[in-house]
Amino acid sequence: MTGPSLRTRHAAGAARRSGHILITGASSGLGRALALYYAAPGRTLSLLGRDIGRLTAVAAACRESGAAVEMASIDVTDRAAMADWIAGRDASCPIDMLIANAGMGGAAAVAGPCGEGAARALEIVSVNTVGVVNAVGAVLPGMGARRHGQLVLVGSLAALIGLPQSPAYSASKAAVKIYGDALRRLLRRQGIAVTNVLPGFIDTPMSQSLAMRRPWCWDAERAARRIARDVERGAAQCVFPWQLRVAIGLQNFVPIGVVDRVLAFGPASGANPPGPEP
Repeated sequence: MTGPSLRTRHAAGAARRSGHILITGASSGLGRALALYYAAPGRTLSLLGRDIGRLTAVAAACRESGAAVEMASIDVTDRAAMADWIAGRDASCPIDMLIANAGMGGAAAVAGPCGEGAARALEIVSVNTVGVVNAVGAVLPGMGARRHGQLVLVGSLAALIGLPQSPAYSASKAAVKIYGDALRRLLRRQGIAVTNVLPGFIDTPMSQSLAMRRPWCWDAERAARRIARDVERGAAQCVFPWQLRVAIGLQNFVPIGVVDRVLAFGPASGANPPGPEP
């Protein structure tokens, strides 16, 4: 007889620790896959996304799997709206886990020949970095009072390298990584775990907008399973795929001038199309 599946083992363990999960950026891509993965009887999901139509469809699918679901269309850069809604959800049912997944990337984060421009760069940093801070800041009071919780900050392997095609995107994800590292060290004595997620390419509408190759690209469902596995075991980092991690890591062993020359000959920058993935 074979043992229980990964999903069965995950559900049994995580149901005890993470009864209420809040996910930002839940209407599409990785956020959608994570919501569907965690949807199960006895689970409460609070889902945030920009596209109310798609978010409604995700919520319906999660309810079909037995989860209790509340949702809202809120811009993660709106600190007051985020704080009010999350505080209400926490008061209704204490939040056990935050997955801060909403982000701006893909073609929308590709720089022009002279950079993203101040307005676009600020938009990228506001969504990718400030949006994470807004979500974390809203859940920490409740988690801290209960001395229990998990923070999952979805960044990118771009946090480990300055990509000339997207300087602001790389910087915004580097900030999230450092923020998560610092929070993990600060909050460990408060019973709050922090996992930094540093993925490579995931096959979502956002990454599909890129006019370039996406080496070692994972589908969203596979990425969601990997994230859930690493979060369940309390990993400080969830990094995939290993091939891209190794390739990026090689920069630490060669002169910076060589790295600069190699990256300068990467894919050409393009125009900036439309905004963040919901």
